[in-house]
Amino acid sequence: MRVSFVETMRGTLTDERGATSPVEFTLHVEAPSTRAFLLDGRCTAKGVLKAPAFAPEAPCDGEVVITRLPPSIGYRLQVRGKDGAMLTLAGTKQVVFTRVLGTMTTLPVTLAGDDGAVRARGVMTFDLQDLLPFLATFSPLAKRPKALVDAARVAARRRALAESVV
Repeated sequence: MRVSFVETMRGTLTDERGATSPVEFTLHVEAPSTRAFLLDGRCTAKGVLKAPAFAPEAPCDGEVVITRLPPSIGYRLQVRGKDGAMLTLAGTKQVVFTRVLGTMTTLPVTLAGDDGAVRARGVMTFDLQDLLPFLATFSPLAKRPKALVDAARVAARRRALAESVV
């Protein structure tokens, strides 16, 4: 069975001026194989990232690394910013077994430019109301979850919905 799932996290970013703005991503995370996952915990991540103050809703890709000792889940995602620069959203969930729920659902993040300078910092969380849909995306074939985060399809659906409301 291949390790594969879809995850959505939401939160806020605060820039160097103190202005806050929302941030959200939906990712399809997949290990190249179960054996490779067990060796180093590395998974590819592809999806949609939206941070209106920095980047429009756009495709993102990167990696998620899940380690056992010490237990952690690291994220490193790249997306093209509004100004055309490549941005990197990075953070790590440090899992503490005495506070599993809080540490598995909270992701402190930084958003940096292609020059490495931090443009914003923030915190993202996994909404526990998304737990059942999240669990339903685990797939041995890793085909079904991929369709859930096709960036073009997601953006087209949102535009159609917005146009139908106006």
